[in-house]
Amino acid sequence: MKSQSLGNQIIKLSSVKSTNNYTAKLVKETKISFGTVIMADFQTHGKGQRSSFWKSDKGLNLLISIYFDSSFLNSENIFFLSKAIALAIRECVEKITGIKASIKWPNDILINGSKIAGVLIENQWKNEKLSTSIIGIGLNVNQVVFSGLENVISLKNITSKVYNLNSILKSLCSSLDSQFTRLRNFDFFEIDRQYHSFLFNYNQWSNYEKNKINFKGKLIKVDSFGKMVLELENGDKKSFEIKEINLLK
Repeated sequence: MKSQSLGNQIIKLSSVKSTNNYTAKLVKETKISFGTVIMADFQTHGKGQRSSFWKSDKGLNLLISIYFDSSFLNSENIFFLSKAIALAIRECVEKITGIKASIKWPNDILINGSKIAGVLIENQWKNEKLSTSIIGIGLNVNQVVFSGLENVISLKNITSKVYNLNSILKSLCSSLDSQFTRLRNFDFFEIDRQYHSFLFNYNQWSNYEKNKINFKGKLIKVDSFGKMVLELENGDKKSFEIKEINLLK
């Protein structure tokens, strides 16, 4: 397959179980090229991090998956893809709202401490080498009520404006293209620097929970493997996997 500019081909669906699952099906059938965006009005089983569901009212939010050629990355630098995507969404949201957005480890996007976007990346490997990635993104746009969910916000909640989803997608693709170019140029230092500069709770003491045990820690970095590194009160430094630890309010 030849590389393709992001968003040159957009497949729009009224309803689908999951845009990531639908993209994976097209990949298996070799009916999709790199850079293709799958966009759905509604997902019956939208996927989020940690096997959670991404809930969204029909036709109000941006729900997409992107088929990406990630074969130039490897197991030691694959998390820079996650960092680059988070930076792109954060930039897009901040440009639209004019309000500073931050990144909550690993790649949720927050405004005023509330979640406005999430990412789920599913990587495919071939002969123990990274081959491709399916990038699922959910961005809350025009929905204003999120029943049963706490600390969730949308673009309309912030600005009181109604947005055209196609225009939001175009803006997001522009930001993603810029970050993907940086990624392909292996500018990992700058990606890492920017990621940490916008990282929620960075260098701050916070309360965490692991296995029902609460403790204090200071987030000092997110390493190249995506692990969060905390400094503990006794001065020790410890790394944590994504599913291993929770940030408490």
